[in-house]
Amino acid sequence: MPESGLSQRCQIWAVLNVTPDSFSDGGEAITLEAALGKAKRLLSEGADIIDVGGASSRPPGKTYGSGAALVSVEEEMQRVVPVVRALTRELGARVSVDTTRAEVARASLEAGASIINDVSNGASEALLEAVAAASAELVLMHNRGDGSIAGANIEYDSVIDDVLAELSASAVRASCAGIPFKKIWLDPGIGFAKTSEDSLAVLGALPRFVKLGYPILAGPSRKSFIAAVERAAGVPESGPGQRIGGTAAAVTVAVLAGARGVRVHDVQETRQAVLLTEALCKIGGSRLVLGNAGGGRGGFGC
Repeated sequence: MPESGLSQRCQIWAVLNVTPDSFSDGGEAITLEAALGKAKRLLSEGADIIDVGGASSRPPGKTYGSGAALVSVEEEMQRVVPVVRALTRELGARVSVDTTRAEVARASLEAGASIINDVSNGASEALLEAVAAASAELVLMHNRGDGSIAGANIEYDSVIDDVLAELSASAVRASCAGIPFKKIWLDPGIGFAKTSEDSLAVLGALPRFVKLGYPILAGPSRKSFIAAVERAAGVPESGPGQRIGGTAAAVTVAVLAGARGVRVHDVQETRQAVLLTEALCKIGGSRLVLGNAGGGRGGFGC
């Protein structure tokens, strides 16, 4: 089990949405040529993994309106598979595919992807079986229903305890489907089926997720909880592309907590945050501590 901080370097997972309607970068890489060009830049900036998405997962609600439009399996495959094939064969990139569909997962793995990033928290048994058959890695992201921030989706007895329990149960299902423990990642699902306050609580409790023993992937990039913090402070809210500073702060928290990966849009800025945090942690004999490092709600340190 990871301790905290730097038992292993924090990986940078770069978002590559090949969609017209993703919440902050829709339309930037909808052709194969544009996707390859963007991927080259992301890799040059320090991305360890390119996370390809062919169907927006933005949840419905106040922030994103009606949410993402439904995309057919065929259309999602047409968007994703050629990009995966080109990224792995032409660029030699390590590729994750953000999908909840077994057919897309299977075709993507055959095209060269080595990770499936499942934002449905393992809802599809067929997807789990496809990942197991390919001996691939799996990210299970905590979510409820369609991810909307309303109704039963956000009815938690204790948001941290409930998310921990639900993620743990999904990891057991994945293991029973044949995916080895060491190939299962957990993502607490910041921004999905969680209010801004819930997302902040999850970010602050990342050390508890790390203690589960699975590698943790954190995805705070450009999300609306950053704007909510600005609103609470009485300052103008930033749009998605203006939330780089808040994202970097969240990434720093994730590194200190012991997260093994951060999923982001802005790779160069994230690399700076990760490198600086890791460098501070490595200074001989020093300890960098946030919150209550002895326990309680805190637990950060390196």
